[in-house]
Amino acid sequence: MLTAILRHSGFADCLVDFFSDYLVGRSTQYTWNFFLFHACDADVGVGQGSALSPILSALYIAPLLHLFERQAQALNLDTSTLSYVDNGLLVSQERMYNKTLPELTSSYSIVSDLMASFSLVMEHDKSEIFHFSRAHNDSNPKLDLSAIGAPILKPKTYWRYLGFYFDRWLSFKEHVQFYSTKALTTVKAMGMLGNSSRGLLPLQK
Repeated sequence: MLTAILRHSGFADCLVDFFSDYLVGRSTQYTWNFFLFHACDADVGVGQGSALSPILSALYIAPLLHLFERQAQALNLDTSTLSYVDNGLLVSQERMYNKTLPELTSSYSIVSDLMASFSLVMEHDKSEIFHFSRAHNDSNPKLDLSAIGAPILKPKTYWRYLGFYFDRWLSFKEHVQFYSTKALTTVKAMGMLGNSSRGLLPLQK
């Protein structure tokens, strides 16, 4: 699938041939001091820790996002997408939940079907929902995805995404509090370690 996408995207034949050879029939060996383990099959595609993983995964997912946009447009779904490596985000902006919830359910179903056709796995247990709203006494409803084989998603009070902490009002108070607390506890821990009789040397601190 990846080589087909690379070829369709217009990459040079030599590059496509390289990845065709690189991704198939690989093996690896582990060595520890003078002990050399026998060769093991490593034909598992692009490893998550590989330096090429972000680039190749983006190239792989790009057609999927394009197909999603086309299908969403055909169904008049006003849902946009954001993607960061293997982290995807569906965004629906409306004034009423009776519009956003059906749109998110339909969009989620489309993405699930597309990922299955691309031989990708949708990890439903890692899916989350978060509503941004400044309205007082907001209902903050759940999203029921059980009809498409996914769980019922319950919104959280705070949402962590790519290292940022969001609250429902986008005030960034939670983000500042989390990282300031983390910095203060680090400083206090350094002082405790440096104060002990066998603590850290100044150079180590």
